[in-house]
Order: sequence, then structure tokens, then C-alpha cells
Amino acid sequence: MSEGLFSGVFLPATLVVIMIGVGLSLTLQSFRSIILYPKAILIGLFAQMGLLPIIAFALADRMNISPEYKVGLVIIAASPGGASSGLVNHLLRANVALSVSLTTINSLLVVFTMPYLTRLALERYIGDSVLISLPFVRTVGDIALMTVVPALVGIFIRRFRPVFSRKLEQPLRYILPILLLAAFLGVIFFDTGGETHSFEDAMTLVKPVLLLNALSMVVGYLLTRIMGLGSSSGITISTEVGLQNSSLAIYVAQSLLRSGPMALVGVVYGTLTFASTILMALAIKWLNLQMRRMNRWMRVQFTSEKTDPPPTEAPEGD
Repeated sequence: MSEGLFSGVFLPATLVVIMIGVGLSLTLQSFRSIILYPKAILIGLFAQMGLLPIIAFALADRMNISPEYKVGLVIIAASPGGASSGLVNHLLRANVALSVSLTTINSLLVVFTMPYLTRLALERYIGDSVLISLPFVRTVGDIALMTVVPALVGIFIRRFRPVFSRKLEQPLRYILPILLLAAFLGVIFFDTGGETHSFEDAMTLVKPVLLLNALSMVVGYLLTRIMGLGSSSGITISTEVGLQNSSLAIYVAQSLLRSGPMALVGVVYGTLTFASTILMALAIKWLNLQMRRMNRWMRVQFTSEKTDPPPTEAPEGD
């Protein structure tokens, strides 16, 4: 699975366009509360850098799939969030500034954590101790060029062309997901580089990648509720934990480990989990709404019982 037109050109360009669109919904003030109150950032980092790899290893241990696919799952979990998670948070009107902030910090940390986690996975599932390293400047630079820099471009476009930004916001909500889907479909059907993967190979990975996505989102969201974060930040962190940068995972598997099966995990993951993440996030938002309504109803019932005067006895008749 060598790098082709879609994986090498169209997909990165699409991610850049997506992050410009995400940036159009932000201002520099959006990041002020993130800096002043870093609790959400710390919880998000713990969920993504700590809990997510544990979930991936536990899932890989229990799945009846090839060892290469198991390593591929761990590589996905070791990746940071990216443009896709930013787009989901943008579409759901969640805390986009928190999403971009987590992506930025994770992009710095992943240079150190991904080689370590990948080596653990190789030793555990293949019995091979391959020492890999990610070039710091290139890795951080590539991720920044596809996420942080385009988001800043969008922020400044909004700052100096607010009317133009408002006109773009609604149509981009439909255009950007279509572009991302087209990019991943192009990677699957055209960028095989002479190495073919059957439909059965891809179908084998559907259950593992969707389970990784769903379990990560549920665990991430439950953590935010336990720690007392609001629903908007909770959905953002859940999305960041559940939707990883599959482009980086494909790069590690394909360019560093020279493994088509491991790279296929990233391709299938990137193709399926954008839609599944949106569905899971919408389900979480709906459950949140129902819980708030239930809490309001219970408060009203409790208050009415406390404030209603006791019933007076009816006068006896003659």
C-alpha cells in the first residue's frame, strides 16, 4: 500500500481545507478559557494518552484477528486527534477550541509515546522488537501544517472578513464531510500501490475498529462526567478519544513498518469512524438532554411537594 494520489495529495489537502473551515467558527478568545481553566485539557490528555491505549490493548487481546491487525489497532490508539475530530466537534457545535488545543498538545507528545506503544504491540503480538522513531520536526510539523496552521488561517479570515465567514459556515457543514469521505474512498479503491486487499480483509476489521471507536467514546465521556465537566467539553473529549488521526497511523504502518495489513487498519478506521463518531456523539447529546429534562422534572416535583399547603378538611355536613 504505497502512497498514491489520494493518500499523498488529496487527503492532506482535504484535511487542510477542513481545518480552515473549522477555524472559521473560532476566535482567539475561544482559547482564553482553555488557558485560564486547564482542567478539561488535563482530563482530555489523560483519557487520550492513558486510557485509550489500555482500551486498544485490551480489545486486541480479545479479538480473533491477525497479529498485524492487532498492532494496527494499537497504532491507531497511539495517534493524536486530528482534522476529523475537529470537524465533528464543529458540526456538533461542541467545544472546538478545546479540540484544537488537545490536537496541538497531543501532536507534541505523540512523537515520544507512539514509538514506545508501537514497540510494545510488536513484542506482544508478533514477538518482534522493532525499534522505530518518529522524526520530531517532521511529525510535529506535518500535523501542525494540517491542523493548527489552517485553523489559525480560518480564525484570521473570520477576524477580518466576518460577513464572508458567516456566508461560508452553513454550506461548509455539508461540503467538508463529503470531501473527507471522497478522500478516504479514493485511498481505499485507488491507492493500493500494487498491493491488493480483499473485501473480506476490510470486513474483518469493521468490528474491531468500531468497537475501539465506541468503547473509547463511552469511557472518555464517563470520565468527563465523573470529573464534573460540562456536556460540551464532555462531548469534545469523547470525540477526541474516539476519533484518531488515521493519516498518521497509516504513515507509521506503511512508511516505517512496511506493513500493508497494519496500514489497512488505519484506512478502514478512517473510512468508518467519522460517521460512527457523529452517531455516537449525537446519542450522547440526546441522553444528556433527557437526563437534564428528568432532573428538571424531579426538581419541580420535589419543590411542589415542599411548597404546596396541606389540604384542609372539608366542613362536616349537618
